[in-house]
Amino acid sequence: MSIRNTLLALGLSVGMHAWLLGGGLPLPTADRPELPEPFVVRAALIDPPPPPAPEPVQVAALKPVPVVPAPRRAKPAPPPPAAITAEPAPVEEAAPPAEVAALAHELPAVEAPPPEPAPLAEAVPVAAAEVLDVEGWPAQGSIVFRVFLGKGGMQVGESRHEWSHDERRYRMSVLVQTTGVAALLSGLRYVQRSEGEVGRRGLKPERFTVEQQGRPTQLAAFDWTAGRVSLQRGGKERRAASVRPGDQDVLSLWHQIGIIGTAGLPAELTVVSGRSAKPARLERVGEETVQLPIGRLDTLRLRAQAADGSMTIDIWLARNYGMLPVRIRMTDDDGEVLDQQAIQLRLSPPGAAAAAADAGEPEAMIELEEEVDPLAHIFQQNN
Repeated sequence: MSIRNTLLALGLSVGMHAWLLGGGLPLPTADRPELPEPFVVRAALIDPPPPPAPEPVQVAALKPVPVVPAPRRAKPAPPPPAAITAEPAPVEEAAPPAEVAALAHELPAVEAPPPEPAPLAEAVPVAAAEVLDVEGWPAQGSIVFRVFLGKGGMQVGESRHEWSHDERRYRMSVLVQTTGVAALLSGLRYVQRSEGEVGRRGLKPERFTVEQQGRPTQLAAFDWTAGRVSLQRGGKERRAASVRPGDQDVLSLWHQIGIIGTAGLPAELTVVSGRSAKPARLERVGEETVQLPIGRLDTLRLRAQAADGSMTIDIWLARNYGMLPVRIRMTDDDGEVLDQQAIQLRLSPPGAAAAAADAGEPEAMIELEEEVDPLAHIFQQNN
């Protein structure tokens, strides 16, 4: 691939890596999984029926008469009939040890299988990785990526991504430009913007635009009522394609998986750019700890692949930082690699906007930056 083609690929990469960043765009239609109800409720110890006889061992019928002695009474003698209809609070306060043990032994047989919340408990601290979590999506922030080309990792550019939302609507953009020698050979400035709604299925894009100096603006206008997206260039429609709930543009896809979770993966979806609407397959690769310029991060790795096999994208989402994309690696069918790694991450923690508004102060932000050796420039000058 020539340098010029590489630079063009750099612009296209913004759209392509969105597949992966959209990671998990498998928009599952189901709502957040419900955890089993606590077994304490199902024990029905609150309103026990009057027992025909004081038989302390009738646990199967849940007759707690022998378990309801008057509080602080020396002997667990059965209470008078009138006490049977009293509030059940004393049941937990003074039950004889032997009978409590018997109940504990029998309850599992009466209850549904014990709940298994462990997988959710181990999910992301800032944004749940498995289920819908709009509140966990940082309300605003930015990520700066350094872009490398080839297996040798030659730096060819940088990209800056910004977003904001209020849990009802979102706006986001990404600016890609060449740097260093690549900029001298072929300057490139490429901007993508996406805006739309935030709802039950995560992001629902309405408009996606691509702006590049010297070229007509590209626009993808979504009509969800008609299930159609209009692809326009210079104000004229060039083609149209069908879309279904959950499909994304190449930029909104960056955040979709962090919002809706990975429970529906692997999944097929349509990814819309300024020129086309293509099917892609998205799957979960697994948990990985990666070393990046901004530090060592625990991530969830996803993989997106074009249906025709022309492009494979691996995306790493930071588990402890809002499930935001911190690395994007693209590989084409010729084996050419374009790798984007975060060198700066800035985001608002959950609830920061409301807290700042109430306090009348600027919103607090979480920031990660590449650590630079202050003497590095001296060694570079001497080499």
